[in-house]
Amino acid sequence: MKGRLTFPRELLLVEVERRCADAACGARTFVSLTKEEARSYTGFECERCGLWNDDALSERDIPEWWEELKITSLDGVRPSRVSEEGAAVGGDDEVVSRMSGAWKRLAEEGGEGEA
Repeated sequence: MKGRLTFPRELLLVEVERRCADAACGARTFVSLTKEEARSYTGFECERCGLWNDDALSERDIPEWWEELKITSLDGVRPSRVSEEGAAVGGDDEVVSRMSGAWKRLAEEGGEGEA
């Protein structure tokens, strides 16, 4: 169809309120995240001053999804490193191993259902 625009749709998981870390700014920022974005969330850029603020989600931010995102977070799904020769280090087996390790660490920290 000619002239038809298609926009991909993703379900929003959460919207969190944060404040800029710059004492002179302190602006409130609302960060909207899909489930995929929540897995890799490391911070936000202040809408007013443009300062990057390192941040992380907590169980309080996403209680319904906390356990799932904790297991599939950056601890378990990290991109492969690249060696000095330019070859990727690790592969699918390494990802599975990291995810298994992340699951075991979570269980040791408080068991299933606890954080």
